[in-house]
Amino acid sequence: MFINGKDRWQKNFQVLWFGSMITELGNAMTLPFIVLYINTLGNFTSAELNTLGALAFSLTYLSKAIVSPLWGKLADQKGRKLMCLRASGIMTLTIFLVGMAPNVWFLLFFRMLQGAFSGYINNANALVSVEAPVKMRGRVMSKLVTGSITGTLMGPLLGGILATAVGYRGAFFVTSILMAAVFVATLLGVKEDFVPIAKDRLEPILPAMRSIGAGFFVALFVSLLSIQATTNAITPMVSLFVKQLLPDTSHLNLITGMVSAAPGFATIAMSGIVGRMIDKMGAKKNLMIFLILAIITLFLTSLIQTVWQFTFLRFVLGIADAALLPAIQILTVQVVPQAIFGRVFSYNQSAQSLGSVIGPMMAAGIANFSGYRSIFIFTGILEVIAMLCWIMYYRNLKMKKIR
Repeated sequence: MFINGKDRWQKNFQVLWFGSMITELGNAMTLPFIVLYINTLGNFTSAELNTLGALAFSLTYLSKAIVSPLWGKLADQKGRKLMCLRASGIMTLTIFLVGMAPNVWFLLFFRMLQGAFSGYINNANALVSVEAPVKMRGRVMSKLVTGSITGTLMGPLLGGILATAVGYRGAFFVTSILMAAVFVATLLGVKEDFVPIAKDRLEPILPAMRSIGAGFFVALFVSLLSIQATTNAITPMVSLFVKQLLPDTSHLNLITGMVSAAPGFATIAMSGIVGRMIDKMGAKKNLMIFLILAIITLFLTSLIQTVWQFTFLRFVLGIADAALLPAIQILTVQVVPQAIFGRVFSYNQSAQSLGSVIGPMMAAGIANFSGYRSIFIFTGILEVIAMLCWIMYYRNLKMKKIR
């Protein structure tokens, strides 16, 4: 899980892996029962609870998408470590205040504020991707992804235990304490050589982006949005689809948990292998290989007849996920100048956040119109569009070199 050694970048990796794990753990611990917590704050109908639960989820990601570019500009001026401290410190406060909520509007406001000040994982990725040795960057970035995935897998279980043991509010307080630990660990354990840049000396981003070419950024942002939308589209409806496949099962919760966890387990299990593939073959080739794998997997999922086929294909999709985000991050490092690096990574975060909002919303409409299987066709088409964007970018790049 951790990389052995005493080099500074390796120590940074260990702290930032821990921070990414706890950040995602805290999110996964509280989201599963947030609707139940909302229900304790007033008298709501089922329809109102569904709407409020969706708002509690979507407002966080929507505010993150809107505000991320502002933090990216500050990251280019002040460095990535400061952004990790800002995110973990403010999240410590906002999560605690969500646990103190006297009414649902208070809760929604601080959920929105939490999204606006988030960004720990994104800045951790940026910091590590710059410092990791080029020859092993694929393995490092793939392993860093396992931190957040581990938190995602452990979160629902620990959240359920905490909610039972100390109540809904207590679970938020414990999560706040964990985020405070991340703040302290990052403050003391992460070292970054960064010379602050005055605002008036900050390189303008648009000329730099134009010099790279619009095609790269279209492919970058579309692929990130598509991958995130694919990851989250079916998540709220997994249990309903499993119930459709196994209408008479008495183990719905257990089977749903197994299906939901399959992609995460695959990402953790295969991160080392796909990381070595990226280092050996290059990020570009691996991006195309695993986009094709994801597309085939999604279209096959629309044809499944059993829950075991569903579980297997979700596992395969997790293998693709283990490669796609690290490959995209490495391509970003290779193409984007250091002077605008923080801002571009913040745009990446905005694209991913929009995917987290758009994916479940579009999936719900598609499921109501034509059933759950159509969701996988829709997300497969999104991945096809992402792949075509990269093909067009590299084709245009090749034409420019010939000229």
